[in-house]
Amino acid sequence: MTTFSQLRKQINEAIGITDTFICYGKKVSITEKNEVSIDGEELGITFDSLDEAREYAKDYIKNTLEVDKIEETLIPEQYIASLISKHHNINRITDTLIDTYKELASSNSFSADPVIFEMKLSNVSVSHNKIEWKLDDGAVVAINASTQEHLNTLLKNKPEVVSHMRESKDNFINIVREVI
Repeated sequence: MTTFSQLRKQINEAIGITDTFICYGKKVSITEKNEVSIDGEELGITFDSLDEAREYAKDYIKNTLEVDKIEETLIPEQYIASLISKHHNINRITDTLIDTYKELASSNSFSADPVIFEMKLSNVSVSHNKIEWKLDDGAVVAINASTQEHLNTLLKNKPEVVSHMRESKDNFINIVREVI
């Protein structure tokens, strides 16, 4: 007698699927060629091993899950406007500027802007006294608030360094080691 799991495995093998699993409510399928699809959408990337494909899928899903948007947290626009006034010499604070800061704070893209830092501190995204940032290479780094304050001070007028740090985990860590 064939069990359900044996039958499912046989069907998957017949259509070229090596592994399937659920991760954060998303169905992940990995083909014989170690290609990953999530909820039926192929990612277009091939991996050297099944384990590498599994890990990538887990990280991809974790990093792309929608975190509560900053608008849904209780950060009033007046608070954001006051932070912008406090840290930047801007005469007119528009709704567009406030929306831009909301977007930047919810994106987890690394920034040395003190407005985003304070917004993050007041947001639920700060866990275990660490602030998480997502870099361009997909890596997620977490630094403590005091390190972030130090970086804000040192990188205030150095957008090229901030841009370099955003590129990859290695760049980020190298700069942090250099300046801290």
